[in-house]
Amino acid sequence: MNYDDIYQRAKEVIADYLRVEENEVNLETDLVEDLCADSIALVELGFKFSEIFSIPMMDAQPESFIVKNIVDFVKDNIKIKDSVKS
Repeated sequence: MNYDDIYQRAKEVIADYLRVEENEVNLETDLVEDLCADSIALVELGFKFSEIFSIPMMDAQPESFIVKNIVDFVKDNIKIKDSVKS
């Protein structure tokens, strides 16, 4: 799965869960500041990403709530998982 695929899927998940338009979600979007996600939404999204991509949960740091950082985390952890399989 490449970066663009992960980004597109992340946008879909975020937009669907937070009930916003996909065009409101970009790499610089902060889920808390820009989309008003509360702590429960952040935890739920963390579980969704973990389930969809079969990766561990992200740390709950403020920088973790920016879409680019979410996509980077998924990409890095998919690589680690894939290299363990090889």
